[in-house]
Amino acid sequence: MNESVDALTRKVWPSVVQIQVSGYGARTEGSRADTRTAVVGPQSSTGSGFVIDPDGYIMTDAHVVSGGRRVEVVLPAENADGSLSTALSGKSYTIAARIVGIATELDLALLKLDGQKLPALPLATYSQVRQGETVFAFGSPIGMRNSLTHGLISAVARQVDVDSPLIYVQTDAPINPGNSGGPLVNIRGEVVGINTFIVSQSGGNDGLGFAIPSATIRTVFRQLKQYGVVRRQEIGATFQTVTPDMAAALGLVRNYG
Repeated sequence: MNESVDALTRKVWPSVVQIQVSGYGARTEGSRADTRTAVVGPQSSTGSGFVIDPDGYIMTDAHVVSGGRRVEVVLPAENADGSLSTALSGKSYTIAARIVGIATELDLALLKLDGQKLPALPLATYSQVRQGETVFAFGSPIGMRNSLTHGLISAVARQVDVDSPLIYVQTDAPINPGNSGGPLVNIRGEVVGINTFIVSQSGGNDGLGFAIPSATIRTVFRQLKQYGVVRRQEIGATFQTVTPDMAAALGLVRNYG
């Protein structure tokens, strides 16, 4: 098993990147509540991402890059023969990235590294993803580059908000701040989803991590690459989940649907 995981990580790591974002934002200054003032100053944050297209396209979460004035990507260093070093070597270099497009409502963003040829990770076929499948979370939790955790797929299609059409892949693989935008990968090295948020009572990992499914990633990538935005189809109708309280108020025959 160790040899299999080692082979998997060596295959995946050259396609996983750390994203460094800098910009300006509000912060409070002052030691007393009645003397605190809001001050606009420089801010920075880190996240993760992965190469989705060999022409230098990188997928990440929208909240990783939103509001950033400068976005940089940390890549594995290039060897003398032109190949990429593995993350295990510790070598890396930083390059400025261009934001191609952001889908805020889906929490996805596409970056471009101009003039780069990079090894890309394939997307898993979502219909073949199964509960209990072994997965690995790659990324930079709390800025710690090249970190790896593993676990299982707890649920294939978890709807966190009953009134939202968005569904997520739920996993117990440890995910922490900084993992956002990094890939959740199966044992074949395919991206099952992009790690995006956790549900936690402690503020840390409680084994309730959520990733945007590969099917959503595939659709959003194609549209952001072509148009820079996600073009939605509209039919002039909306959906809402029927709750027991709603059913009682409207006199519906059943209290679900």
